Formats: sequence, C-alpha cells, structure tokens
Amino acid sequence: MGRSRALCTQIRWGLVALVAMAAPAAALTGGASAAKAPPDKLRALKPVADTYVTAARPRANFGASPVLRVDGTPKTVTYLRFELARIRGEITGVTLLLHSRSAVRTSYAVRQVTEDEWRERRLTYANAPQASLRYMSGKPVRRGAWSAIDVTAFAAPADELSLAITTRGVHELSFGSRESRQSPRLVVRFRRENDVEERMLDVLRRR
Repeated sequence: MGRSRALCTQIRWGLVALVAMAAPAAALTGGASAAKAPPDKLRALKPVADTYVTAARPRANFGASPVLRVDGTPKTVTYLRFELARIRGEITGVTLLLHSRSAVRTSYAVRQVTEDEWRERRLTYANAPQASLRYMSGKPVRRGAWSAIDVTAFAAPADELSLAITTRGVHELSFGSRESRQSPRLVVRFRRENDVEERMLDVLRRR
C-alpha cells in the first residue's frame, strides 16, 4: 500500500506540473476571453500494449516482461501503444511519462510508429514495424524518477497511438512496463467538444 500511495502522489504532482506549465500559455492568448474559457481536461492513459525487441535475440518476444529495455548496442527498442478513442474533444497536449530503473544517466528519443497492428505477445526484432525518422529528444534519465517528454506532435486524430523508444547510447536504459507498479502513462490534455463549440461561439459574439 505504501508504494502504491507514493506512486499515486508522484503522478498527481506530475499532473499538477503540467497544468502549471499550460497556465502561462493560456494567459498570453487572450486576456479577459482566455480567463473565461473553460480549462482543458487532463486524462492519464496506461498503454494497452508494450514490449521491447532486441537485435541480440531477433526472434524472442518479451511481451510479459515487467521491464522495458532500450539500448544502442545491441540495438534494443521499446514499443508502446495507447488507445485514444475515449478522448472526446480536441487534443491540445500530450506528454509521455516513463519511470526509470536505469543506474546510468543516458538520453533517449521517442519516435512515432504509424503501424498499430503489432501485438504485444508476438512482436520480435525480426517482425517489428519501422519507427519514424522524426523524433522527440528526452533528457538523461535518473533512476527511480519519472521522465517526461512532450509528444504532442505525434498525436494526430486517431483511435490509437504507437510510439517507439530508442537511444544511441552504449548503456542500456530500462523503464517500468505496464506489468509493473510503475507503468508508463500518456497524459492527454484536451478540450471537450462542447467546450470547443462554446469558444467558437464566443469569438463570433465578440466580432
């Protein structure tokens, strides 16, 4: 119970930080009208699938592992898939949270995977989908801490979002998987459909 309560506290403070980061941007966009606008909603999603693949064992599957591994040599890539279908509204921000288990401080990158048909218990290095060349850079991770990276650019309107975690470093990184107590989270900031309509009507009224 103690560990679970501590995890909930860490995630809660992470959400508070995201709201604090969003507040200054909102204040700059419209003065009095921004103050009247309803605040964006936040939802934290767990992955519906996650695993890693490695060139060291190209036909092995690690879908049941409590750890997600990333390495530059041998090449090891983590895959994550989140379901966005229940987000009803306009997505305004997306942040990926990963809990580090690594003893070394190495940076990583998040890339989009356009193929969402891969399966957690069947994915291997030999059949893994390609990740995009475009990526978002994460800062060096610290063991036992949550690492956050903005992946809003990858959140196109879709029912699912697949991501790949890679690194060029020579030291292995590891993160908690959805089978662990420190599951990855995708924090989605969005405006409900009726809120978006209300904002549009408010703009028209002011003209």
